Amino acid sequence: MDKWIVIGLALVMGLGACAGTQSITHKRWEKHLNRVYLHDITVKNNSLEKAGSQLRLALEKRLDDSLFIVGEEPKQAKYVLKYKITQFDEGSRLKRLATFGIDEGSKALLNVKIALIGKEGVLGAWQVKTWVKGGITGGSKDKLFSQAAEQILQHLKGY
Repeated sequence: MDKWIVIGLALVMGLGACAGTQSITHKRWEKHLNRVYLHDITVKNNSLEKAGSQLRLALEKRLDDSLFIVGEEPKQAKYVLKYKITQFDEGSRLKRLATFGIDEGSKALLNVKIALIGKEGVLGAWQVKTWVKGGITGGSKDKLFSQAAEQILQHLKGY
């Protein structure tokens, strides 16, 4: 009986060890051409201004996992990503939790207009609308911004 357990464990360990990956990259990142400058042109009012800075943080975090590097100066960047939050409603997390997201009034909403600008002019413009309706914990507004950042990055993949 112990013999079969040992053989079974050896097979499981052996089969699991038959996969792998290796990557070698030679690139000078200081000469990277895909720098993007994030420019928030949201109207300066309390709720939208705070939402604009939250979207910037989500974009910076999401762009870390891409080929784009966030530039500190517009002159260093190949692209300028301008975004304007046109609508932000935090909703009621407690109400979302209590109604399991059925109540439309509790829904968190974010509407953003985005334009990618290069040396040639406007390369693309789009609008992203994200919402959170519920979830086990009532859904978080952070999820709203991370969804928007993910959608924006999907649009940037062609550049």
